[in-house]
Amino acid sequence: MTRQDTRPRGAHPPGRARLYRMPAERALAAIPAGSISVLLTDPPYTSVNRQGGSGSHLQRWFRGGLSWPEIGRILAVARRKLRTDGVAFVMTNGEGLHDALGALGRAGFARVRTITWDRRFPGLGGGLRHQTEFVLVGLLPGSRTLTGVDLVAVSAVGPGTAGRYPTQKPDELGRVLARIAGIGPGDVVLDPFVGSGALLVGARERGAHVIGCDIAPAALRAAKAKLGSA
Repeated sequence: MTRQDTRPRGAHPPGRARLYRMPAERALAAIPAGSISVLLTDPPYTSVNRQGGSGSHLQRWFRGGLSWPEIGRILAVARRKLRTDGVAFVMTNGEGLHDALGALGRAGFARVRTITWDRRFPGLGGGLRHQTEFVLVGLLPGSRTLTGVDLVAVSAVGPGTAGRYPTQKPDELGRVLARIAGIGPGDVVLDPFVGSGALLVGARERGAHVIGCDIAPAALRAAKAKLGSA
């Protein structure tokens, strides 16, 4: 069992939100080493079809995905930007789980824990439909103590993509991960593939400063509407 987080939502003034249109590598290059408390992201991995066919509706949001070796090189840079008590939360689906674990290991994290996200209903699509995704937790030797359990049940955003970010995660998932990480005022939380901004909602509500970047103007408009920005 773990301690219960009883801090009410909105107990602290929302932290500052800064959103940038730039590639993750460029954003990370501008961030001083040892300044990020938590990396929290759902990278554009290629095990989600973002090109043509059944994924044609994604094209206005994405310019193609990245392989896990490519994402791993970005994560290696991000690890050097973490504080000594920092931690990384990186999402993947089941198809990419093995490669994602390898990418975090090669990025230099001391160890990796796996949180299973129960989406509560399977996603749409042909063949076997998946009810779970995964959040990999990259830990440093001095990483902060996490609280909670390694299974979280949060309903996924329902079907239908008109007018919203196609692979959008629920705001509540961001809140749950913020509680697990113990995010609070004084923390700086980065999502280098911010998309709709949903994963940063919980961190901002808990008083942390959040930074998000993306290369897609449509994604940044969605994130700004959700988070606000300076």
